[in-house]
Amino acid sequence: MTLVDDHRPGLYWQSLMGNNDDGIGGNCHRYDLVTGESPETLLHEHFLVDFGVKFGNGGRGYSAEFASPEGILARRDSGKVDGGGRAPEALILTHAHEDHVGAIRHVLDMGYACPPVYATAFTAAMLNKSLVDAGIARDRWPEIRIARCGDRVDIGHAKVEFVAVDHMPGATALHIRSPEGSIFHTGDYRFDETLPLGDRASPERLRAIGKEGVDMVVSDSTSAVVRETPTSEAQICQNLSKLVADNEGRPITAGILGSQLDRLVSLARAAKDNGRVVAVSGRSLASNVAAARMAGLDIDAVAGTRILTAVESRAYPPEKVLMVTTGAFAQSNSGLVRAAHRQPGALDIGENTTVIIPQRAIPAVRTSQSAMVAKLEQRGARVMTAEKAVSAGYGAIHQSGHAVERDCKLLYSLLRPTGLVAPIHGDRKQVGANSRLARSLGIPAVVLDRNGAVVRVAKDGISIVGTEDVARIGARERADAVKQLPRAPRGQGRDAHFPIAVYQYDRLDASGGIVLKPDVHTVDGPVRPRPVRDAPKDVTVAVVAARRSR
Repeated sequence: MTLVDDHRPGLYWQSLMGNNDDGIGGNCHRYDLVTGESPETLLHEHFLVDFGVKFGNGGRGYSAEFASPEGILARRDSGKVDGGGRAPEALILTHAHEDHVGAIRHVLDMGYACPPVYATAFTAAMLNKSLVDAGIARDRWPEIRIARCGDRVDIGHAKVEFVAVDHMPGATALHIRSPEGSIFHTGDYRFDETLPLGDRASPERLRAIGKEGVDMVVSDSTSAVVRETPTSEAQICQNLSKLVADNEGRPITAGILGSQLDRLVSLARAAKDNGRVVAVSGRSLASNVAAARMAGLDIDAVAGTRILTAVESRAYPPEKVLMVTTGAFAQSNSGLVRAAHRQPGALDIGENTTVIIPQRAIPAVRTSQSAMVAKLEQRGARVMTAEKAVSAGYGAIHQSGHAVERDCKLLYSLLRPTGLVAPIHGDRKQVGANSRLARSLGIPAVVLDRNGAVVRVAKDGISIVGTEDVARIGARERADAVKQLPRAPRGQGRDAHFPIAVYQYDRLDASGGIVLKPDVHTVDGPVRPRPVRDAPKDVTVAVVAARRSR
């Protein structure tokens, strides 16, 4: 953030990626704290919040795009930042979705060093899993410092509180306080006290934070345009139970997103209500369940029934099993897609099977999901999507994990920022709607229609002090590289998964539409073949507790 190198004291925020014209994702934010009484004594510190990937890149041929680490992170070989400057003090993660953490494995692969990572236990476990799956050598992993919801940690002269929100297990907002100002960074959030896993959002704590003083809210906008009253996870569970009951005597397979563990619990409860066992199939989902358990989430106790492996479920008649796999977005190697194409080792989905997809298709995947559903129906399966469930009278079996209009208004009413709201994480329509919601409550809002704008929060007010061009990286899988085949987890049967990918990285402009430099140099061999015995046996890693403020 060169604009603050010789600037005034203040707390500066910049979206490196996330405010994209070409779609949602790739969230990465930079916070700079400048303190001091005179230009000669100014102290500069900075840290990052999230480092995620963006999918659905409009056919440009990249499997993922993310904020460029060039000039931001230090090179592992030299310990220096490209072009000079200091490396960030920390990387703070709000939650474990790929659009917030998925770039970390790529920047490590490119040869950059990651600063200490602060995250909740489940987010840390999911990050560890991501690095294992990517084949990143252990000596390149960052130090991970575990924080609990409610903890306040010191990042330089800033104090950052991890504030529980309702989105997924381990999800948090961040209250960033400094001598110059205060920012509340929401991450992804909603309000649903019935979500079964993890800590729940506390309106009382949010109100107390508002009383302490919030100058600016950097706020999720993804579902701000939605005016309907959201459906709670408890109601979704009841609707799923009715759907399962109406398919008595038929095998049932549900396809969810691999990180959708709250929905897995709802499916498990629906299965138990109807005398079925629940099992998970697929490496991704099984390892995410394992990560939840290692993070201290007793997912079986919350579900009220033990979640079985695919192998264990063979002891029961098919019509007494609710099998949960991946494929809600028709991902190429997901359980439902593999079953639709009858790939070796895939689930047997055919006549008399009911398939439930309790997840609405986002625009980027509607075509591929429709093709998958058509293929399953050709096999004789009865497919119940989230859209079909409503028209069939079962009610909603999916609800966005993001704040709708009602949630946005509630958050702003609790926090009552004295400055403004800066909407992020949405397209122009969604960001614009979020801005109008804030203004309707008498809170000024600013619409930043591209990445790179620098906002200064200080004792003398809030202002946009400039805009920088910020590059992004496109990751393209190389077809000419030798790959390593990962091992299947115990109890999941034969391994039918793709080998670990090896990527080429191109530097793109801020829009992602122009290649500035192809094949950016990377380190040698983090994912080249090596004996399986050298691979990590689980997703655990030594972590330290975050040093907490008093």
